[in-house]
Amino acid sequence: MPERSLHDAIPPGWYVGRPSYHDERHQWVKYAFDPDERPKVGLRTREWTAVAATEEAVVREMARCLAEIKAGRAPR
Repeated sequence: MPERSLHDAIPPGWYVGRPSYHDERHQWVKYAFDPDERPKVGLRTREWTAVAATEEAVVREMARCLAEIKAGRAPR
């Protein structure tokens, strides 16, 4: 049920991409960002990338991090 917890954790307006597997690092990655943030040179300030060993773990990690962001806290 990690997809449900991820859906509930997404801050309003944020976009969350699909998990992708990176062979060279043997890890799963999932990216999220706020598309309403004005583009600037460099990194976005309202973005997050989760990394984990399995697809399920990366979805759970993204849910945990986005819940922190939604609550106004910085994920650790």
